[in-house]
Amino acid sequence: MTQQKARTVQSDKIYSTLLELKSRAKGILLILYLSMLSIPYIHAQTGTITVKGNVMADGEPVIGATILIKGQSSGTATDIDGNFTLNVASNGTLVVSYIGYGTKEVPVEGRQFINVELTADVVALQDVVVVGYGTQRKINLTGAVSSVSTKEFEGKLISNALEALQGTTPGLIIQQGSSNPGSAPAINIRGLNTMNNNDPLVIIDGIEGSLANLNPADIENVSILKDASSTAIYGSRASNGVVLVTTKKGAAGKVEINYDFQYGVQNPTMLPRIADSWIYAELYNEAAVNSGRPTKFTREDIDGFRNGGYNVNWVRELYKTNTPQSSHNLSMTGGNDQLSYLASVGYLDQNSMFKGPDYGYQRYNGRLNLTHKVKPNLTLYVTSQFARNDIKEHAYWTEWIIEQANRMPPIYPVYKEDGSYNYPSGSNSNGLQRLQDGGYRRNVNDELLGTLKAEWEVIEGLKLIGSTGGRVWNNNMHEKRVAFEGTGDAENKLTEQFYRSKNITTNLLASYNKSFGNHTVGGLIGYAYEGFSDRQFSTSRLTEDGKFDIFVGDLSGANVSNSGGAGDWSIYSGFARATYNYSEKYLLELNIRNDYSSYFAKGNRSGLFPSFSAGWRVSEENFWSDMSDYIPSLKVRGSWGLVGNNRIGAYQYMRTVTTTNDISFGDKLAETALFSSANPDIKWETTRMANIGFDFGLLNNDLNVTIDLFNNLTKDILVNLPVPGLYGFSSPIQNASSVETRGWELSLNYRLKTGMFTHDFRGNIADSFNEVVDNHGTEIIGGYDVNTIIKEGYPLFSYYAYRSDGFFKNEEEVAKGPHLEGITPKPGDIRYVDKNGDGVINPDNDRFIVGNDFPRYTYGFTYGVNYKDFYFSLFMQGVGKRNKWMRGESVEAFHNNNEGPVHDFHMDRWTPNNLDATYPRLTMGSESANNAAKSDFWIQDAKYLRLKNIQFGYIVPRKVIQPLGLTYLNLFVSAQNPLTFTKMKGGYDPEYTADGSGRAYPVTSVYSVGLNIKF
Repeated sequence: MTQQKARTVQSDKIYSTLLELKSRAKGILLILYLSMLSIPYIHAQTGTITVKGNVMADGEPVIGATILIKGQSSGTATDIDGNFTLNVASNGTLVVSYIGYGTKEVPVEGRQFINVELTADVVALQDVVVVGYGTQRKINLTGAVSSVSTKEFEGKLISNALEALQGTTPGLIIQQGSSNPGSAPAINIRGLNTMNNNDPLVIIDGIEGSLANLNPADIENVSILKDASSTAIYGSRASNGVVLVTTKKGAAGKVEINYDFQYGVQNPTMLPRIADSWIYAELYNEAAVNSGRPTKFTREDIDGFRNGGYNVNWVRELYKTNTPQSSHNLSMTGGNDQLSYLASVGYLDQNSMFKGPDYGYQRYNGRLNLTHKVKPNLTLYVTSQFARNDIKEHAYWTEWIIEQANRMPPIYPVYKEDGSYNYPSGSNSNGLQRLQDGGYRRNVNDELLGTLKAEWEVIEGLKLIGSTGGRVWNNNMHEKRVAFEGTGDAENKLTEQFYRSKNITTNLLASYNKSFGNHTVGGLIGYAYEGFSDRQFSTSRLTEDGKFDIFVGDLSGANVSNSGGAGDWSIYSGFARATYNYSEKYLLELNIRNDYSSYFAKGNRSGLFPSFSAGWRVSEENFWSDMSDYIPSLKVRGSWGLVGNNRIGAYQYMRTVTTTNDISFGDKLAETALFSSANPDIKWETTRMANIGFDFGLLNNDLNVTIDLFNNLTKDILVNLPVPGLYGFSSPIQNASSVETRGWELSLNYRLKTGMFTHDFRGNIADSFNEVVDNHGTEIIGGYDVNTIIKEGYPLFSYYAYRSDGFFKNEEEVAKGPHLEGITPKPGDIRYVDKNGDGVINPDNDRFIVGNDFPRYTYGFTYGVNYKDFYFSLFMQGVGKRNKWMRGESVEAFHNNNEGPVHDFHMDRWTPNNLDATYPRLTMGSESANNAAKSDFWIQDAKYLRLKNIQFGYIVPRKVIQPLGLTYLNLFVSAQNPLTFTKMKGGYDPEYTADGSGRAYPVTSVYSVGLNIKF
């Protein structure tokens, strides 16, 4: 074939492909344009033949399998029937691969037709693990790294990727305290290491980003880096671990279009369990008598409530039922041996369960990832992502709305008989009125994130890599709050806020990997720059008329408030890594990074963070042969290193000045300058991490087990220690504290085949425990309604309160005491432990450390089974130990002299005839002072087990869908958070992470149907 003819034939093929794309995916003009640029040139080769073939697996043709010519970058992919055609040297070798199956090398040997049968390989999906600035084979990994595949995100109607990650890997602690549209769960790796920010570093395709903005359908892989050997390459940003996200890329072969759709309905997993109105009335009378007040409800009133009278749960009235949520995702992949691409768009629509005008969260995602092989040794990579978050909610604070509803007795209706809103029980507001008529708040957030990377293989094994990228984040908030005449909501208010941030990252790397017989060496050296800047502006004004929704009038004045600010910081870094393995048996790795940060003053800006790790694949030793039938694989690994943390406010080494007119001289106010305290000597927090791990396989490697033991010690923690009042300033930040965190992790994976059923079992459990080992002998007590303490020898932010000791049963016990200072209790009241034995209970002498709300013994379990074209999966997640201090109306009957609430657990209250009750005698007003004291009586057992997800699906046989032009059709039903088992009282969710008041939008359960189509 002549060169010109080859070009013509290939151009005709591409033109036909473009016509097919146009008919199937109108409107995706960008991809069509890029595909037109990808016309390759096929050079005639002497001694080549045309090979046709077919790739099969499990009796079915494999669509999109990659066929490459060994030693070259050229190749092709199989079509809808698993067929392929490729020009190859008659003595060449084909390399056939497909995700989830073992790679196969097939010698051509002059054959013109070749059949290939691929075999499933469970290990193949985890064979290569993404680590900092590269990848490593899992068998050679010496650090503590967990990997989560794209499969964990499939079939789940979730609003962000973090929800799907919860419980999937040990040591990754995710707490979803609310499903408020647009909110994101809290994330942590291996517990608390510092008193400052404990969030991990999240890297998406090489750029720091947010998992909340990422379309879960775009994720290819997530790696969790947990120890120093895996995180030290990120230096000062890595003391809390690193989450590396790799998004999907295109592949050479026929164009594939993928469409996913899910539709579901949301309902609260839990809501406060309020006592029925007639029970409430009876208990109100009882509490009134106990408090020396007259009763309020007659027997006729109580019977009236029981027989059709008002019985309203005001909290439940705030929410809709079966609230819609849906998602759409469309992607296109394709290309050739020179240019491949992935383009995707996504749309999520999560309606708010709150009643009101079209509240909810809408996310729009767009992505374009390109891989262009410019030359055989030069490749360009482009990743780009756009995300818009559009969140509309009520104009008030959710806490206010839920607080008012939770305190409202069930004896009152939400509306009066004339249809107007009701304000009973001394209330000056109505939560439902605020939702439906009180205005709105709208946040529109735009994120643009992208990278450009070039990879040049100078000689075999030596690569030069350069990349640059950035993230731009824009936020615009508009709020219109409407006043209601005659209520406490008396202000019409308009607010406008703008925020913009920009993050730029540049990396220059040189890597070398080469094998010499049994010796394999690797090296990496690099330079990185990261710069961040932001600015913000806010203005608000009170208006006379709530009908207007536009800013007009003066820019200043008594009814106008303006504020703004800006900031920036930067880090310059150099880093290196060296690896060595001998015969894939003895493994060594060294990492070092030096960061130079603007957070600190000159002389303290540099931080050096080294690490090393080693591994020994014991099962490769000759002496292990007798054990190989029982334990066919065993690797022991260990690591040690230092990482840093600079997540404090920027420029705290500098003093700031504020002007004020608050100081008077005689009858005149004088402008005065106030200087803040500062510490020019602050430096990096440094965390020493040590880890020992064991990876082994049992039952012919069908059962794989990983065990990790770790110990972290963070020194020079930046903290504001208390200073004497005579100092005259606030306490300056200083490197003063140390915290030790230790724990363990266990994960198991087991695959079993019984007849036509294939079973997959996966489980994990982990624990971490922290202890303050040095705080310069000082105690830091924080909180108002809930007190915490930082004290040497105890975990960070431990609860600090009185310790309860049952109830006083009679007057004789009351006389013996002890008593709260200034309060005389009565039988049925809570008795407290007298810590110092002086007979008086007071906060200075009698408080104990009584628990901690950080979750321990976090675990997850997944079971999946396939039978022919049917599949079923079940995922459970939970926490084995956690305390939660609940307060206010969430637990106290008639809290703060209010008429309500009364919960179901208040019915088991102390009376002279119920001495073994679980709740003290019912009281109200000042009579409740003893029982309302801050004590461990209000701390609940918040451990739980949650059925996180359950799915059932059917993959329609190929012979059924092929006439429709489809290559794949998956139909499924799914439930997210359908069941929760907990000991928490009152109907509150055990994952609740706020201040204990219960004033939070609930976690939702979502029941959905969906489909996945490929063509």
